Amino acid sequence: MTLEEKLLALDLEGFYIEESVLSPMQVEEVHASTKATLLEGPEKIFGSTFLNHNQSLAPYLANHKIMEVVRSLLGSSARIISTSGNMSSPSPEANPSPPGNLHVDWPWGQSGASYIEGTLPNVVINLTTFWMLTDFTRQNGATIVSPGTHKAGKNPNGYPELKKARPTEIQVEASAGSVLVFDGRLWHKGGTNRSVVPRIFWGVNYAPWWLNCHARRPCSVEHKIQSDAGYTPAGHWPYLKGEVHDLLPEQVRPLVRHWVDREWVMSKTEAEAAIWDFSYFRDE
Repeated sequence: MTLEEKLLALDLEGFYIEESVLSPMQVEEVHASTKATLLEGPEKIFGSTFLNHNQSLAPYLANHKIMEVVRSLLGSSARIISTSGNMSSPSPEANPSPPGNLHVDWPWGQSGASYIEGTLPNVVINLTTFWMLTDFTRQNGATIVSPGTHKAGKNPNGYPELKKARPTEIQVEASAGSVLVFDGRLWHKGGTNRSVVPRIFWGVNYAPWWLNCHARRPCSVEHKIQSDAGYTPAGHWPYLKGEVHDLLPEQVRPLVRHWVDREWVMSKTEAEAAIWDFSYFRDE
């Protein structure tokens, strides 16, 4: 697909598949590392700063095929706002698990303080990417999407009647090494894994530089406001460890620099911290 075709697909359908982003050898290496980390404990499966625990995908996060789309829609200073490791385990044959809940990745806090009720703006603010480390098939519960719903102007979590299976839903099937790219407003859910092996993938979200992510950062003012109001804050995204940042490829660091642990940044000398906006860290 050309860049124009990808952008058109995102505009009309809300998603497209970028094939062969990772080679078979790269898939094998990242899959083995990711699976090992996920098996260490369930708390790491959906941890939005999965990059703190595993850096095997890091060399590919600035892949030009992905970034040309990201920057075309979100600007040249677009950045990564979350990384998660995901493993869909096989479902018992005698009592299969139902598909996941239909939801969107944007806006956040769909059942909490930052839930936005009503019409959503018709603008791309969040691009979600699923980096497939196993084939995505109907058998193993590949992601189910509802094409065109990114322009529905509604959040399915706010309308229970919309959570039912829709005739236009499709299951996204693709080979390991491919990346599913979709508008964060697109209605989607995980399917039931009826195979005998886990379906493993990374979820990486990109957003424009100006998007305020503090509601999901621990110890932030926005996070505290939600807690004080009696709401469950909209997810929990720990800061990226400074030592992890330093291990990342040079072309990836600018994409995640904004969420590095501020105490680590403040421990730097002025010369070492020339790349950081110190005023941002000191104003709070």
